[in-house]
Amino acid sequence: MAERITRREALGVTFLTLAAGPVRIQVALDGTLTAFTAKVELGQGARTELIMAVAEEMRVPVAQVRLVMGDTALCPDDGGTWGSLTTPQAVPLMRQAAADQRGGAITPPSQWKILGTEVADVRGPDIVTGRQVYPSDHRMGGMLHARVVRSPYYRAKLLKAGDVAGVRVIRDGDLLALVSEDPVAVKRAAEQIKCEWEPVPFPVAPSDPQALAAWFKANSTPPVENPNTRYPPLVRRGDAQKTIHSEAGKNASSYWLPYIAHVPMEPRAAVAVWKDGAVEIRGGCQAPFPVRAEVAKALEVPESHVRIIASGPGGGFGGKQRGEIEIEAARIARLAGAPVKLQWSREEEFTCAYHRPAGLVEIESTLVNGKLDTWVHRNYNAGAPGLPTPYDTPNVSCEFHRTPTPVRQGSYRSLAAVSNIFARESHIDEWASQLKMDPFEFRLRNIGDARLRAVLEKLRNVRGGLACTIEKEARIALRAQVSAQGREIKVQRLVYVGDYGAAINPRNLRKQIQGALVQGLGGALFEEVIFAGEEQKTRLLSSYRVPRFSDTPQIDVELIDRRDVEPAGAGEAAITLVAPAIANALFFLTGHRLRNLPLQPPG
Repeated sequence: MAERITRREALGVTFLTLAAGPVRIQVALDGTLTAFTAKVELGQGARTELIMAVAEEMRVPVAQVRLVMGDTALCPDDGGTWGSLTTPQAVPLMRQAAADQRGGAITPPSQWKILGTEVADVRGPDIVTGRQVYPSDHRMGGMLHARVVRSPYYRAKLLKAGDVAGVRVIRDGDLLALVSEDPVAVKRAAEQIKCEWEPVPFPVAPSDPQALAAWFKANSTPPVENPNTRYPPLVRRGDAQKTIHSEAGKNASSYWLPYIAHVPMEPRAAVAVWKDGAVEIRGGCQAPFPVRAEVAKALEVPESHVRIIASGPGGGFGGKQRGEIEIEAARIARLAGAPVKLQWSREEEFTCAYHRPAGLVEIESTLVNGKLDTWVHRNYNAGAPGLPTPYDTPNVSCEFHRTPTPVRQGSYRSLAAVSNIFARESHIDEWASQLKMDPFEFRLRNIGDARLRAVLEKLRNVRGGLACTIEKEARIALRAQVSAQGREIKVQRLVYVGDYGAAINPRNLRKQIQGALVQGLGGALFEEVIFAGEEQKTRLLSSYRVPRFSDTPQIDVELIDRRDVEPAGAGEAAITLVAPAIANALFFLTGHRLRNLPLQPPG
């Protein structure tokens, strides 16, 4: 018997190692598979999807596969969990690794047995029974609780800090923290400690759209063509700059989006522990390897001395890509000489996290014989995603003008595609109105992409404001039906059609679409972070309106499942159509065109 035992059998596992990379899949003697990825489960269904990919290619049940996610010491660097890239990038990697392990070719979508079927979230039982472990649940022996003392101002320099009884005061530059074994004690102490702060004024009022838009334009940097990036800042064809000034019948309009907050259900939390000059941090970031680099740079240690273990947080929406809390926890733990747990309050989540960028979009366009001929689209500050137009226009210049910002800003679900598509789909509707033409027919007149046309045709007989686009390679369209009474806008029904290529898990795909549509209601109708003087006034949920159950309309979702087309990312696309579809529905209802978000501001 001993002569027939291989090294792999003696170890109890077999390994597949990627070239110059860590282990992707381990196979135990009992047949259990363990796969590894740096992607993080954020509620978008990545864990289930990747497990399905391994199960499909290894010809085993889903229950036989275990997935380790987000550990920089164990997992290959698959990039951050962002940009709807898990489906088009991580799933093929996992499928190929599993197929190689099996010793066969990757399974074509037409022969899928597990992929393409409706599989429930593998975490479902743990979530509903409370067994699911979130970052705020982490504990370890000898752990101290920490609380950072914050300035009342948006930005400030710490001049002087007092003492407070019953807790230890730790200061590292402008970082002032209190630590204790008692989490209640540090919270109370943070409210009692006396500090002196020097506020840093805003260069421009962040809550004044006109002033901020003018400031963006005055301080902007024109884009330079760079096609070798996922989101080119300049997309050109023909000669838009020449034709926009030479043709009659020009239409010009501008659109505005304010800063808004991510509002995850779970505020940030992290536990940091140092040993022999290295730090291990457990938290809920979306990008373990980039955060590892951030922590290493901030604490001036090699990246090899930093381990990030990212357990799935209670929501992120693009807001947990950076290492703010991981850096704070690591700095405090190093000075405290003990493991430290740091949790942000809801107020800190509003005031210390970055926001979705505000943005100004200006569009100029012309028609020739009733069809779009020239399109000049300029986005200031919000970003380049969503810039390319799906319309067949011979002369195009879509531009992202980078600007400084008075407010911390960063990724938000779909990045700048919300701003760019809101502006573009509103502008398209404005042309249809000027021509006294059905917005549906005007779009078909200017769209040649067969898949997008097929999606639109599914909505031909549905009433309501319309928006469509090609986003993350998905073809999508939305109809919105609304009512309005005074200042109150009520969305009654949303009808959505999407072509995402081959649908990996139709059940989860529909859930992601529904969630994105509901989230999009907030940014479209009422979300806005308010600033005044040197302070951020939006600090609590009581002063920030997010969608409620009562805001949720009837939502109908239809998928076009194309097994001959590679799957497209799905987590972000649907949110981009909500604001323009509602704005266009309101114009149809009231005759009044709204170009600034939110469409239903407070007051």
